[in-house]
Amino acid sequence: MHVEEKASILVVDDNPAKLLALVSVLEPLQQTIVTAGSGQDALRCLLEREFAVILLDVQMPIMDGFETARLIRSRRQSESTPIIFVTAYSRGETDMEEGYSLGAVDFIFTPIVPKILCAKVSVFVDLHHKIEAIKRHEEQLEIVVRQRTAALTTEIAERKQAEIAIRKLSSAIEKVADSIFITDTNGVIEYINSAFEVVTGYRREEVMGKTPRIIKSGKHDERFYQQIWEALLRGEIYRNVFINRRKDGALYHEAMTITPLTDENGTITHYISSGKDISENIENQERLHHLAHHDALTGLPNRTLFVERLKHALIRAERHKSSVAVMFLDMDRFKFVNDTLGHEAGDRLLQAMSTRLLGCVREGDTVARFGGDEFAGFLNDVAAPQDVAPIVAKFLDALVPPFMIDGQELFITGSIGISLYPDDGTDTQTLMKNADTAMYRAKQQGGNVSEFYHAGMNAHAHTRLNLETGLRRALERKEFVLHYQPQVDVQSGVAIGFEALIRWNRPDSEQTSPAEFIPLLEETGLILPVGEWMLQAACAQHQAWREAGLPPLRMAVNISSRQFNGKDLMETLTRVMQETGMPAEFLELEITESVMMKNADPDIEALKSLRALGMRFAVDDFGTGYSSLTYLKRFPINILKIDKAFIRDITADADDAAIVRAITTMAHSLGLKTVAEGVETREQLEFLRAHKCDFAQGYYFSRPLPGDEIAALLKSGHCFVPEDYVEQA
Repeated sequence: MHVEEKASILVVDDNPAKLLALVSVLEPLQQTIVTAGSGQDALRCLLEREFAVILLDVQMPIMDGFETARLIRSRRQSESTPIIFVTAYSRGETDMEEGYSLGAVDFIFTPIVPKILCAKVSVFVDLHHKIEAIKRHEEQLEIVVRQRTAALTTEIAERKQAEIAIRKLSSAIEKVADSIFITDTNGVIEYINSAFEVVTGYRREEVMGKTPRIIKSGKHDERFYQQIWEALLRGEIYRNVFINRRKDGALYHEAMTITPLTDENGTITHYISSGKDISENIENQERLHHLAHHDALTGLPNRTLFVERLKHALIRAERHKSSVAVMFLDMDRFKFVNDTLGHEAGDRLLQAMSTRLLGCVREGDTVARFGGDEFAGFLNDVAAPQDVAPIVAKFLDALVPPFMIDGQELFITGSIGISLYPDDGTDTQTLMKNADTAMYRAKQQGGNVSEFYHAGMNAHAHTRLNLETGLRRALERKEFVLHYQPQVDVQSGVAIGFEALIRWNRPDSEQTSPAEFIPLLEETGLILPVGEWMLQAACAQHQAWREAGLPPLRMAVNISSRQFNGKDLMETLTRVMQETGMPAEFLELEITESVMMKNADPDIEALKSLRALGMRFAVDDFGTGYSSLTYLKRFPINILKIDKAFIRDITADADDAAIVRAITTMAHSLGLKTVAEGVETREQLEFLRAHKCDFAQGYYFSRPLPGDEIAALLKSGHCFVPEDYVEQA
């Protein structure tokens, strides 16, 4: 009886401790274990003997596991030796595919479970013994045939022994966890193992006589299958990752190896396919990839994926000689939403915003969120720059309908900056920087607009820096002055008060528009000292007019939301009125809707205390923000100022006219007065009088004037409306 020789197992690892550990795990198999400390040592071992299976570490210096496997496969004697890669990590599908393409039969990840390792290795040891037994048997048969001396009974016995060996081999295959099926040369399935049934869900009787098309998913094109047959007909082993379909319709990824089986004449008789279901690994990798490249809140691509896609878009645009439009969008006043309604409401607003933005782009374009309220996007294959404007307008139009967040209607606008490839840059960094610059320019214009980048914007950025530097010294250099614009009774035409408006007289420069420097005062926090100076100067001017014998009209002063802190504001107002002698009943503070949105009880109590002294409060730019009857009810408001945006086209735009009528009616029903801002024509004034608006201000009456010019007009008895209007009143 033949004594079965021990199978040789080659263990390759550059770490002596790991090497010793692997050997100790494998010793119960009672086989010959050979160790190698490097890829070079492994190759030398292969020159000395053949191995039933090789355990190969992936990460080794000089020559890693993949390179070692490649050289092992280059030897005819070891081209089919089973290789199991042992590694502490997986770098994804690429490494798996590379390992399987080199003939790997499995991957084992550390820390190693001894029982699993022994079980997997024992399969190939058993397989080796069976193959060796078959080889020996074939050698015996060849001897029998050559000698032609064996009797027929001996031949039958030998055949039975061969059948037993084959059954044993089949039994071993049945125990393998990999899915295995065998087909004839026409692709008709003749055998499947139990793992195939488990993986695919098909029973043996459902598959036998069919072709592998039964698990075809439709995810691969004809060229893919053509390449398979070309390789197999050349007698080559084919390895790849397939996307197959289970019986229940579910897709799965399978790392498959298809091997042609030949007879003694080299003619292909069958094909054997073995596969490992790697769906879970693929799904984990895809999940990690998605998390690394998408915004967790909105699901939109993040900056990393945006830049990656933009790079590809620029390469394609260069090849096709087309343009790409890069857009940066920033939500106007988003910080205010977070501060007043909370971050959870802000998050829901961002999610709703992303949904609307996605509805504005074409297939193949990209919308991303970089963080906070900053979104970005790019448009592919832009034929001409003028094609971009309608799409950008679509973005802004998408923000017009109010967002309903926690039962609160929020009116949000956006500022968009656009740069174009190749006019404004040929690389991602330049295009994104220029789009950001253009977006900032759009915000400076008040928001809800779009701006295309142009070279002058960089110069504008430097101008802004100079502007900020100048602002930090303007107060101490006494460069700020106040001008005063009259507020007129719409019915009588009589001036009832003035609004104090700040102006900045910069040395060696033209006067800078408040629209340019007031937002900077807000951003930098300089609005606090400058706002207190405005209050002090306006009250002092009012006192000077009264001392000159002029009628004591109301003085309206704007209060920034950053200035508005109940306790601090009370202290400041008390001190200013004491220092200037300003009576509280003539002082009117204009606050914005953002102040009311804070809805803080201490602030409300402070306003009520000030109103008890006779002070008045007006809501500036009413109707442009988060108008709410609840806030009007809680706050001690006297006046609503209707924003000039509604007044501008009041005689031509039915919507604007309806809004003004509605605000006026509502205000009167609540016992409030109204002031229309930005009145510039007689027709506008006539409309306001016809619809019972109380007061108005604008260039129709007077531009803002210095205090001494206002004093001169009042002394002369100047009327700020035409005489016929007064007579008509």
